[in-house]
Amino acid sequence: MKSQKEIVIAYQEAHNAHDIDGALSYFSPKIRFGMTGLWVREGLEEVRELEEWDAVMSSQLGFINFKMRNQRLECSGTETNDWFAIVGIKQIRYEPIKFEFEGDKIRHIRAQIAPKDEMMVDRAVNEVVRWALDIYPNEIHDLVPRGVFKYGHKHALRWKKLLEDWKQAT
Repeated sequence: MKSQKEIVIAYQEAHNAHDIDGALSYFSPKIRFGMTGLWVREGLEEVRELEEWDAVMSSQLGFINFKMRNQRLECSGTETNDWFAIVGIKQIRYEPIKFEFEGDKIRHIRAQIAPKDEMMVDRAVNEVVRWALDIYPNEIHDLVPRGVFKYGHKHALRWKKLLEDWKQAT
């Protein structure tokens, strides 16, 4: 049986290869994935939307500095993706990321964007959303209803188009 660290690294490899079903195979059907202060997704279908989004956005995760703490595997991480790149963010850091397991499946992930990186992302989101409200109000209201990002393949493609238009206009 793989160790918890080996499971997380295998998940990272599937995620980075944009193998959605492969990435999902490492999660419990009861997966709970939370980005501290931003959102929580529960169940394989909601997490599938995140993986679909990340595949379209060419997300690349890197997990480092693993340690066990209170029955959880913790690490730091980085992410690059097309959304960040288009708005001028080279990469973001997650500190910490906490994984909890149910047998050999990941049951719960809690990640927190490093504070300085969260401020960069917030500034970029606000700039793009303010611009889009003037140019494409219906599109931005559909992509971010009540301030909450919609994920999934279709929404990621729409975001890419919106970001390309924003980049050309600014």
